[in-house]
Amino acid sequence: MGADQRTDITQDDLQPPSPKWIEAVAGLVRMSGTEHFAIALRNCLELVCPFDSMVVSAYAGNAAPVALYHDLDEVSAAVTVQFYASGPYLLDPVYLACRNNVAPGAYRLLDLAPKDFLRSNYYATFFRKIRIHDEMAILLRGSGDDWIAISLARSRSRNRFDAGERDRVNRILPVVEAGALRTWQPDAPAIAAADALPQDRLRGFARDLLSRRQAEIVQMILQGHSTPSIATELGIAEGTVKVHRHHAYSKLGIRSQSELFALLTRYLVDTSR
Repeated sequence: MGADQRTDITQDDLQPPSPKWIEAVAGLVRMSGTEHFAIALRNCLELVCPFDSMVVSAYAGNAAPVALYHDLDEVSAAVTVQFYASGPYLLDPVYLACRNNVAPGAYRLLDLAPKDFLRSNYYATFFRKIRIHDEMAILLRGSGDDWIAISLARSRSRNRFDAGERDRVNRILPVVEAGALRTWQPDAPAIAAADALPQDRLRGFARDLLSRRQAEIVQMILQGHSTPSIATELGIAEGTVKVHRHHAYSKLGIRSQSELFALLTRYLVDTSR
């Protein structure tokens, strides 16, 4: 360690950790590489940032996600794990962050999502229906394009995750990363064989009916972008976005964003079989 690094250490950094924290980290070390690691990790994270449920997913290359751990009830798991993996994950800000090579670390949902994401049908389906109020994702990069996402969720009875909680999780990231990457190493070739081209499935949605620009705008609507956001991203007028959206909806035989999301969901489920 260099001299300039040593000067960055403050008195607060030298304070002894609490007995609970020492025991939790000891449990994490003992269980690293075993099937009990997830429980030890949950216990450790709860001391840093309270939450209600935890889901661990592996993203291997462009393949569909594989759930490595969850503590959900049967109904919540049906939506959050099984239905999610059938195709809607392609719209998930967490998945998209991994595909866009975000820096590993802890992120709140709204750190990753478009501005109007909370009004999107994706949010209504995967959060409101199972009474999840907010999410924090710990994104860990394995080898190549492989990622592990540890998603911590809060119910409506709690406040949203704040920046301080996110920063506390990031302070213990090296501990979490060392144990998680030792325990969970997704077999990328095996996972990818199950669904080699999921992005092509999403890009193929309604392509035979829509113009290139209409399809582009529809994809952004599904990801939670608002009309002003789409206009800014594409460098066009808001009125132009509305015209393209109107024509796209007309061609698809729908009138609302909820109908659009339902149409996409059926398409993704059908094409995953």
